[in-house]
Amino acid sequence: MLSFVTPWLFGVAVAASLVVAGLHLLSVRTPPPLMLPTARFVPDGTARAVARRPRLNDWLLLLLRVCALLAAGAGLAGVRWQRTTASELRLVVADARLRSDTTWRDSVQRALADEDALVDVHFADGVSRDAGAALVHALRRAGTLTDQHRSLSRVDLTVVVPSRVTSMAGYAAWRTQWPGRVRVVAAGAIPAVPADTSPPRVQVVGGARDDIVAAAFTDRTRPAPSSGRAVTIVRDTMIAPDTLRDAVVVEWPLQGIPAGFVARPVTDTVGAVVANGAVLVGPFVRSATLSDALRARVDSAERASAPAQVVAWWSDGEPAAVETRTTGGGCLRGVAVPLPRAGDLLLSVEAQGLRDVVLSPCGASLVPVQGLTTDLTRQDSLAPATALRAVPEARVTSDPWWLTPALLAFAVAALIGEWWWRRQETAA
Repeated sequence: MLSFVTPWLFGVAVAASLVVAGLHLLSVRTPPPLMLPTARFVPDGTARAVARRPRLNDWLLLLLRVCALLAAGAGLAGVRWQRTTASELRLVVADARLRSDTTWRDSVQRALADEDALVDVHFADGVSRDAGAALVHALRRAGTLTDQHRSLSRVDLTVVVPSRVTSMAGYAAWRTQWPGRVRVVAAGAIPAVPADTSPPRVQVVGGARDDIVAAAFTDRTRPAPSSGRAVTIVRDTMIAPDTLRDAVVVEWPLQGIPAGFVARPVTDTVGAVVANGAVLVGPFVRSATLSDALRARVDSAERASAPAQVVAWWSDGEPAAVETRTTGGGCLRGVAVPLPRAGDLLLSVEAQGLRDVVLSPCGASLVPVQGLTTDLTRQDSLAPATALRAVPEARVTSDPWWLTPALLAFAVAALIGEWWWRRQETAA
């Protein structure tokens, strides 16, 4: 179905075409004069009066003129081809890692199917790192679709996220930007949060006497737990991860880089590290980055033979700490966050997120999304399309964009053809 951004411009072109057609019908072609040398050549017969009888002459000229006017009017009015007449957009934004999982997609599409609704599934990167990224992509996608389909008046949003994400810090902020309800679906079963919440037994291996890590994770004023899970933080030695069973080893070298990371060609500075939704600002000098092999395992998520996940990020999005599963049932965390030799940086409130990541049980570093699935904010209201359109109504643009220049070029070609045809008739 065709529509126009400014229909009145096309209406002016239609009115002009009707005027041209009317004037064409009223035009009279004067017959060529006949020279009679004498009256004897006038044939005998009854004299008859000539009456006006309207008849369409030069129909090709009229056709070219009308086509030129209509094409120019459609191009200037912003013609658009509506592929749907639906009044409601049901937008589904899912994490890009869930693209190969069709179980949730089929169920969601069946639930949202409606004759008067347009269903669109959009895959977005970064949702597994922060669920708020889904809302950012939803705002962009909804703006594009509501601009393309002017018949849409409201938008129903469904967000599909993994059962656990790295952080939900950005979701609360971006939730206020979506002007309607949000339905959140967790893909896959939500793993149970480990019930053991008691403080672990922390052992720091290596390091200087006044090591900043030892000062932050070992409290000499309290006795160490005699049982429960253990966390070993390695500062200057290497432990074979295959020999570990049900243990958590944190490789946080005092100098050098942890396993799975490689040295950066050029060191650079970065202002903050984000872990468990908390931001720690400090004078960090970054000298390591993920190796290609470990990055591939991170990107493959649970599909990898040895799963790996990022548990801390630099402020520019690069991984700062990665957790990998060991064959013995434990996990090895590599932390590539350089620290000063002394100070209270890890004792600050802002460092709580990084401390929790270091001491968390194996596989529990990610944040569960149960709280998002019970979002009751504006549950009964859908987002209005007028608040999401990327292009305002006053802007005249065709969809696709090349329609306007193509229609204007056709109008010019029709005018040139009309001029050529009139010239040929005059010459004849």
